[in-house]
Amino acid sequence: MKAKRGKHGVSYIFSVMLMTLVISSLAATVLLWGMGMISENQSAYSAVFQSKIDRAKERVVVEDVRFKIEDPQRIYIYVRNIGLINLTVDHVYVNHKLATIEHVYYDGTPEKPPAKLGIGKGALLEVIPPITLEEDFSYLITIATSRGKTISDYWTT
Repeated sequence: MKAKRGKHGVSYIFSVMLMTLVISSLAATVLLWGMGMISENQSAYSAVFQSKIDRAKERVVVEDVRFKIEDPQRIYIYVRNIGLINLTVDHVYVNHKLATIEHVYYDGTPEKPPAKLGIGKGALLEVIPPITLEEDFSYLITIATSRGKTISDYWTT
């Protein structure tokens, strides 16, 4: 029997080149998929970190609290934004119970809540207390923003 010369070498080189092409295309596919996953995760983490940074930039101060004891009972809270970004005051708590913000006054005219405060701006919140107010009693007033920043202090009627 006579051996076939020359054809054995071409077949081997062709198969090596074909396997190199297949492996390279699979590696490129896995690399592109991995880069997409990393980019997607970075975007998600970026949004989380940006919300935490925004919360740290929020600064709200309660300048005054007045209680109206006679019926209908009300609490008037004057808040001011002294932070670096705009904020929204959307919750008020009295002794850890959620109160209802009835009106927000920016310049004397009543508007519907929530209170949207620009940088350096203030607003008067008219709050319906969730509990009955009594004379000469201290209440814990907590103001919460839409990003979750809170400020609390005790105020006496």
